[in-house]
Amino acid sequence: MCPLSRRAFLSTIGTTAIASAFPQLSRATDLTHSPFRIGVINDEISQDFDRACGVAAEFGMKWIELRGMWNKNVLDLDAHEISESKRLLKKYGLRVTDIASPLFKVDWPGVPKSKFSPKQDQFNAHFGFDQQDEILEKSIELAKTFGTDRVRCFDFWRLDDPKPHRAEINEQLRKAADRAAKDGLLLVLENEAGQKF
Repeated sequence: MCPLSRRAFLSTIGTTAIASAFPQLSRATDLTHSPFRIGVINDEISQDFDRACGVAAEFGMKWIELRGMWNKNVLDLDAHEISESKRLLKKYGLRVTDIASPLFKVDWPGVPKSKFSPKQDQFNAHFGFDQQDEILEKSIELAKTFGTDRVRCFDFWRLDDPKPHRAEINEQLRKAADRAAKDGLLLVLENEAGQKF
């Protein structure tokens, strides 16, 4: 028997609890009239994007968040893979909530590495601090390509004492938000256990 990761275990428990509490959200439910963009991060279902879209649509979802597919980070997709992704989104009637980029999901430079910093790439994201401008530009390009006005970002890996660097970190976030705004896009800041803002 293969042990479940904490994420897979919690996902399974959460899905079961929601399905039990809200049977109307079971398969083939139409969520069109929800005031919320009810969706899922595609690679939380499968790296096979066709399968991920099919499952989301089967549960009545109209939205999906793009992070990675075919064992690639969304930022690494080539023109053919982007075209195929768009075809599959259309096939299943899905729209993109945001580009789940790894923007600023890195260590702040010049300080000891965060204890929360992963030992290996997460979600096929292999980018360093010096590549953050490139990540932002590529994320903006993908957001426009996939018809969304949102790009997810982070607040760097948590430092033991962020106070000496807080102003500089805030300025990085402000500059990125201003750059995205030039194209009519919003940066959506995700806050997780390894990060603090």
